[in-house]
Amino acid sequence: MVFLIILGVLVLLIAAVLLVPIGADLGYEQGKIHVSATVAGAELRLFPRKKKPESDEPKPPKKKKKKKEKKPKEEKPKDDKPKEKKKLDITLDEILDLLKAVLHGLGHFTHRIRVDRFVLHLIVAGYDPYDVAMAYGKINAWLSAMAPACTKLNAKNSDVWTAVDFTDDWPHVDFAIAMSFRLCTVIGMLFVIGWGALKVLLRRKKRIKEEATAAGNDPPDNDKKDNEQTIQDEERMAANG
Repeated sequence: MVFLIILGVLVLLIAAVLLVPIGADLGYEQGKIHVSATVAGAELRLFPRKKKPESDEPKPPKKKKKKKEKKPKEEKPKDDKPKEKKKLDITLDEILDLLKAVLHGLGHFTHRIRVDRFVLHLIVAGYDPYDVAMAYGKINAWLSAMAPACTKLNAKNSDVWTAVDFTDDWPHVDFAIAMSFRLCTVIGMLFVIGWGALKVLLRRKKRIKEEATAAGNDPPDNDKKDNEQTIQDEERMAANG
C-alpha cells in the first residue's frame, strides 16, 4: 500500500513538471548570440550572463603563492608545413534539409506552441556572382516551399526577408525566435527534430565516404599503364626462367 502511494505521488510530480509552462528566447542578431529561458513566468538569462555590479569596497589583497620551479621544456622540432584549416564539409542542400527537419518537428506541435516573435534576415553574398545568384534563387524557392508550414506557427510578430549583395564576400544572417510551451511538448519536439537531423547527417556521412572512395580508387591513366607494364615484365622473366 505504501509503495502504491509513493508511486502515485511520483507520477503526479512528473506530470506536474511536464505541464509547467516554459519559454525560450534565442537568436543570433547583429553578430551577437542571446539565449534566455522562462520557467513559470520567471526569466533566466543563459547567455550572455549578466555582469555582477562592482562594489566600492576595496578587495582584500590576495596571498601570494610560492611559485614552483618549472622544469625546462624540451623544444619540439618545428614543422615547417603550414597546418591545414579544417573546413565544415556541408553543402547548401544539407543545410536546407536540416532547417526543413527543424520546421517539420515544429509543425507536429504547432497547436501546442505559441510563437511571440520570429525574425529571419538573410543577405546572400560570396566571391562568385554566379554562385551567389544560384544560392539566392535556391533559398527563396526553399522558403516558398516552407511557407505553408511556417504559417501554422501563427507568430504574433514576424519579420522575414532575404536580399542579395554582390559586393560582400560573406553572407549575413539574423535569426531570432521567442516561444512558449510545456516540457512534454519539448521532449516530443526534440525527438522528431533529432530523428530528422540524424537522417541528414547520415546522408552527409555517406556522401563524404563516397567522395573519398572515388578520389582514392581512381589512379591516373599513367599509373595504370606502368602497373600493366610491370606485370608483363614479371611474367616474361618467370617464363624465361
